Amino acid sequence: MVKSYFLHGGTEVFGLVASNTSNSLFDGKRVFVPALEDVYVWDVKRGELTGMWHATGHYHPVTSIARSPSDPDRFAVGYQDGSVRIWSSKSKTETAVFEGHRRAISCLEWDKDGARLASGAVDGEVIMWDVAGESGLFKLRGHNNRITGLVFLSGSTPVSDPSSSTSLPPPSTHLLTTSQDTYLKLWDLETQHTVESVIAHRTESWSVTVIPPSSRSDGQDPDGNVEDPMFLLITTGGDGEAKLWTLSSNILINGPQRASNGQGFKRAIVHIGNLALNTSGAHGKRVSGATAHHYTLRGGISGIAIAFQVGDRSVEVWRIRSVEEVKKKQARRKKKEAAKTRKSGEKKDSEEKKDTTDAEQTVTWLDRLCPWIMLRGSGKIASFAFPPTSNLALFPSAERPAELQILLALSNNSVEVMSIPRPTTSAKWASLEAENLYKVALPGHRTDIRTVCLSFDDQLLASGSNGSLKIWNLKTQKCIRTMECGYALCGTWLPGNKHVLIGTKDGRLMLYELSSCALLQSCEAHTGAIWSIDLRPDGKGFVTGGADKCVKFWNFTAKKTSVEPVNQDNSDTTSFSQKTLSLSMSHSKTMKMSDDVLGVRYSPDFKFLAVSTLDSTVKIFFQDTLKFFLSLYGHKLPVLDMDISFDSKLIVTCSADKNVKIWGLDFGDCHKSIFAHEESVMRVAFESGSHYFWTVGRDKLVKYWDGDKFENIQTLTGHHKEVSSLAVSHNAKFLVTDLMAVRQQKLKESGKEGEVEEAGAVLKQTAETQMAGEKIIEALNLAAEDLEAFANYQSVKASMKDPAMAKKLAPPARSAIFSAFNNISAHAYVLKVVEKVPRPALEDALLVYLLHKPLDLEGTNHKTFALRKRIQGWSIPLVCRILFFLLRTHESQITATNGLKTSINSIQKKLSTRLSKHREMVGYNVEAIKFLNQSLDLQQQGKRFFDDPDLKSVDEIRGMIGNTQKRRKVVI
Repeated sequence: MVKSYFLHGGTEVFGLVASNTSNSLFDGKRVFVPALEDVYVWDVKRGELTGMWHATGHYHPVTSIARSPSDPDRFAVGYQDGSVRIWSSKSKTETAVFEGHRRAISCLEWDKDGARLASGAVDGEVIMWDVAGESGLFKLRGHNNRITGLVFLSGSTPVSDPSSSTSLPPPSTHLLTTSQDTYLKLWDLETQHTVESVIAHRTESWSVTVIPPSSRSDGQDPDGNVEDPMFLLITTGGDGEAKLWTLSSNILINGPQRASNGQGFKRAIVHIGNLALNTSGAHGKRVSGATAHHYTLRGGISGIAIAFQVGDRSVEVWRIRSVEEVKKKQARRKKKEAAKTRKSGEKKDSEEKKDTTDAEQTVTWLDRLCPWIMLRGSGKIASFAFPPTSNLALFPSAERPAELQILLALSNNSVEVMSIPRPTTSAKWASLEAENLYKVALPGHRTDIRTVCLSFDDQLLASGSNGSLKIWNLKTQKCIRTMECGYALCGTWLPGNKHVLIGTKDGRLMLYELSSCALLQSCEAHTGAIWSIDLRPDGKGFVTGGADKCVKFWNFTAKKTSVEPVNQDNSDTTSFSQKTLSLSMSHSKTMKMSDDVLGVRYSPDFKFLAVSTLDSTVKIFFQDTLKFFLSLYGHKLPVLDMDISFDSKLIVTCSADKNVKIWGLDFGDCHKSIFAHEESVMRVAFESGSHYFWTVGRDKLVKYWDGDKFENIQTLTGHHKEVSSLAVSHNAKFLVTDLMAVRQQKLKESGKEGEVEEAGAVLKQTAETQMAGEKIIEALNLAAEDLEAFANYQSVKASMKDPAMAKKLAPPARSAIFSAFNNISAHAYVLKVVEKVPRPALEDALLVYLLHKPLDLEGTNHKTFALRKRIQGWSIPLVCRILFFLLRTHESQITATNGLKTSINSIQKKLSTRLSKHREMVGYNVEAIKFLNQSLDLQQQGKRFFDDPDLKSVDEIRGMIGNTQKRRKVVI
């Protein structure tokens, strides 16, 4: 007889603020942070979660996030499986999916106009994507290690738009890449080849940032070269250095140029010096990030800030000084040196003075760069980000921020926003201190969760980690209480759901009351870590087991104690104690063991006590007399957890030897030994009222078992690290593991997983593309059958001599699929199926065809371009894309087939006509959009004019006139 089981699926992930697998972004109000496989949007001022981007059925962690410079609501998110998804922050939905990388995405970079996207992966490949066309353009292969930096470059000036007051960004012609293979490469995007390669650092290169000549406020280069303005490049590496480079604009525009001596070519990238970072040196820390930020503050203050992540907890911020500021500093230094010379009475030659004067007048990039402030996070810094300032110039000066803000995403599951004070020339940079404006930390733990336990009504959840105990409402998934504690290892709720008992690593027992957030009692229970706590079935006491080889028994009592409130937000509010009647615990007896105690468990019938020890055995005692009853041995490594079934007949144990054993409590016989996980099995728990049980392990899996048939019912995935805690509800309807959601089981599981060209096609065959190709083939076969049946019907009808009989001839029956789509034509049905294929996967799906399939599709396209009124609304770009891809792929077969030349020529003529009409329509729409943008700019300019705070109202003008000594008649 077939036995049915309940299928379990994931519900929610809570207790997560931000993970450290990717970079984070900041727009001044919201932060966009990675949250395992999702992206969370936090309002940092209110500390609330305002959005979550989740791709259904996708469980790979986020590894990179990038925001489009042209559309602030469009984001590119890279994942560990190599996919790139385009998200809309308004609708919180994905608009496109790109599949091309075989390894995890390491960095993303948008083009200035937001039309193209460059993605770098761990395997050293860079792919250029056409975002509008939703397709891959080409693949760049030149690095042999992780891509760490991508920057688009353009040597041309911005293009002026006659229909708008703003200028369009210049088209990007080159790409700058850095990798952990120590190389800095400059790529020509037109030829798809390397222009120049430079060894940037002695060890791996971690980042690159570019300051173009057009972005500098004074527009001056230190060398004064107006004919060839230089890009300033800054690279960082694992050797603790930040290096400065210059890049020639003329080489970007005109290509490689001969050297002045006529031998070889000029170097496009030239090293000009190193920055002396505060914590770097010969054995300095790794400089893992660099970002150049153009800021505009209140009062018209603007400039360029450059931030470096130095080590794990520091961000060092530098700024670029103007040439005038540097010359003033040189003049002050010269005066001081002259005063010293006069005081010491020393005289120097005129030649030395002249050389010194000439050297001081020369301004270099090292002179213009100066340190600003050192920022230190409260934890290890995963990434940092500045808010965008591209639109701040449009706002009045009073609405701009007073100080520069920066986001620090920390590795301890929190984010904080800091305010950087304005730069001053008088104060030393080391004396400046940043202010912590906002912090999102309460919704999660700072360290790994070691214990979770559910209340008896399954409404509340307690979770403990190193330093904090949190109480969660399971309906809202929000933290309602946060209390300080030691290093929590185990815990349990007490009857009444008003108290929580925690055992810590230092051997303390801590009893908390939830209503007042008070620590009722804290006692030194064991001299070692408390590994396990179990409540007595009668609810009058509990038992603990610790690393001091003791099993201790405790009773609950009521007594008058002094209640001390626990500070939840670390504020300096005055606390007070109050005498009240509260719950207390008292030690009753102790049982000594031969080894460390790892677990204790009462049987539900209150007859036995099971104790697991470090010698890999489980000993069963009678709970009333503590007389030895059974010894369960068979595990090769210590038993980490155990549980007893509701009827006290079975006991299940899990061990670090990756096995789960099911024992009978009547004779102590082993019913079954199961190899349950690929790593250590950390926790095991029975479901209430059954012999089904759950296990979690270090292999990131959660498994559901039948204890009677010894079968694995279900395996749940979703965790991205080892699972160390488990709690099953009392109503057997859900379970909680480490506060991370257990995602729903996948229906289908996939199988286990010399010199190359610099550029190549972007192709990646997946199960989805295979299915899409099969659907297209099925549609073509169905359309061919329908067309053939209709052609036979027409021929039979034409061959009939009696017109009356010909009219009565019934047409052939069509497939039910055509009827489901409102009896559409065969050609329209094929196009409808093709339109449902995702654009990035279209070319991969077309590769499924055999040779005769593209010929059939070309015939279909030939009929598609027939000038009929009923096909005027068909997608011309899609049909052209299919046709051009098939022509490129099967060029040799098509040229060898003489019968296709006539069809190709016919398609070319009709395609040219249709594309001309389509081009005219697009041009008309573009001009209409330009007109609308121009009207919108005029409206915004008028609004800013009338909103100017310097403008005086009519009443103010009249008051000013009235206060004058001589009155005059003024008409307003």
